[in-house]
Amino acid sequence: MTKTIARVRSSDVLLGAWLLVMAGFVDAIAFVVLQGSFVAFMSGNTTILASSTATGHWSLAGLSALLICLFFAGCLTGAAIVRWLRSAAHRVLMASIALATLAGAIVANTASAWSGVLMLAVVGGLTNSALATNTDVHVGLTYVTGTLVKAAHQLVADIRTAHPWSWLATIGYWFIFAVGATLGGLAFHRLGTAALWIAVGLAAVACALPSRAEITGAPIRAKAGAPPSSTPTTEPPQHP
Repeated sequence: MTKTIARVRSSDVLLGAWLLVMAGFVDAIAFVVLQGSFVAFMSGNTTILASSTATGHWSLAGLSALLICLFFAGCLTGAAIVRWLRSAAHRVLMASIALATLAGAIVANTASAWSGVLMLAVVGGLTNSALATNTDVHVGLTYVTGTLVKAAHQLVADIRTAHPWSWLATIGYWFIFAVGATLGGLAFHRLGTAALWIAVGLAAVACALPSRAEITGAPIRAKAGAPPSSTPTTEPPQHP
């Protein structure tokens, strides 16, 4: 039983880290292509939306509003998959992320870079739904501000305890996202929108990563004995 729990936790951490690298990779490319807008950073897009509306920059305000709506649609789709497909949810969600990433890469490289990258906002929403419930990763995947806040509180709480370094595990998620964004920026600088094929590869590998259902034979909630619920166990995913 202990070994099974350890494997479940390891699978959550591996999947979370892999998806964070992919999310940072794609968001960095989107930032360049969209000239300052994001596909995972909805706090930033909200600020851009508000300031652009106030100053009459309607095209930028419209872009920000569209990105927010696409991201929300991705989250909504992911939530529906998690709630109604149960043990099959992981595979369906991973496949959805891979297919949506593939569609964005195809459009970006054959028709319009702007339109293709815009489609990846849906991927951002789907990605944030991947570990929103039934998980041992208790941070929103691209909720970077929340991750830093949680790490700071853990650091203070763990002073003079038996585990004074546990906060490093949390802040590690911030670092992994930053590494992914760095790699995305470097790849785009060298390859242009062709760098999105790397993101497709990352999404394809995510499809092969183990799920809780495959390890345990049934979905397991983050807290033992917790009653069935569709309520997420993490903070609402954002990416300030």
